[in-house]
Amino acid sequence: MSKRIVVKVGTHILGRPNGRLNYNRISDLVDQIFELRKEHQVILVSSGAIRAGKEYYKFENEIDPLKKRQMLAAIGQGRLFQVYTDFFREHSVITAQALITYDDFRRKESYDNIKNALEGLLENRVMPIINENDVVSFSESSFGDNDQLAALTASMLSADLMILLSDIVGFFTADPKKDPEARLIATVEKISPDLLALCEDSLSDGGTGGMLSKLRAAEIASDHGIPTIVCSGKEKNSLLKAVKGKTSGTLFKPGHEKKQLSPRGKWMTTAASIKGTVTIDEGAEKALKNKKSLLAVGVKSVKGNFSKRDVVLIENTEKSRIGTGLVNYKSDEIRKFTKAKEKPKGVIVIHKNHLYTL
Repeated sequence: MSKRIVVKVGTHILGRPNGRLNYNRISDLVDQIFELRKEHQVILVSSGAIRAGKEYYKFENEIDPLKKRQMLAAIGQGRLFQVYTDFFREHSVITAQALITYDDFRRKESYDNIKNALEGLLENRVMPIINENDVVSFSESSFGDNDQLAALTASMLSADLMILLSDIVGFFTADPKKDPEARLIATVEKISPDLLALCEDSLSDGGTGGMLSKLRAAEIASDHGIPTIVCSGKEKNSLLKAVKGKTSGTLFKPGHEKKQLSPRGKWMTTAASIKGTVTIDEGAEKALKNKKSLLAVGVKSVKGNFSKRDVVLIENTEKSRIGTGLVNYKSDEIRKFTKAKEKPKGVIVIHKNHLYTL
């Protein structure tokens, strides 16, 4: 059966130890994607622009690190895309480049435009290649790594599978580069706080991600019913094996079947700017899952300072995410409800028409 697959490839897969691009590996990746495209729709999220920039330009003087990163990205992005284009051209595949920032996902209009453009490219058999726009991104508006970009793209496009090609085999009980007794976890049923605690977000030179980042990305995908595979991009035919379920990496199973959310619902549950958190009790959680509104009586506590009509995260007392919604009251007003001796009855904190559960 045809699938829609989001593939993310990291800097360390595309580069060599000497700092240059690994053209053989990029060619092999393109060959595998070409094979997949015979039956499936594929979206490629690719890092590597800064690495490509370093290959072509050396700074003679020390400059601001952020400015240096932006300049290298500007130099390298065109070159990286041209390399992909040249290899895809050998298969008569037309490529399209999309450079995106986190702010583009946060704004509903931009989110819709991105989705429409990518859907159009897929429908017309054009190969989308996505990367973060590092030239205009800064810490507050950055994904931090392309794992998050891949996860947001996968949820936006209702993908059937997300594959994160890494420089390690999969998810281990400890960092295999540091602990020789670390064991591979082949299947993860649920991403729990204990699992997140196993991660050390240690970054190697040239990359911005880590296994914690991949777990967070898998968590986003799982919340939208999308399985994630983390596997080694250095293994022969790793991408083809992953799609056939023969990966030697780690499969993160989705928490539930894929839900048919509206475009607005997908945006609110993944990309909207979250202004605060509302913690609810067990009764309210059951009500929300039965498509009821969130009443003040079911709110346990509030974090953050937000205004009326802001988007907030909804979680239960165990810190598990339940969904998101547009609040009808400011944070201070909701706090007053929670501290009142008698909680007001019938007060709707988030109406069911503006509430989306995961």
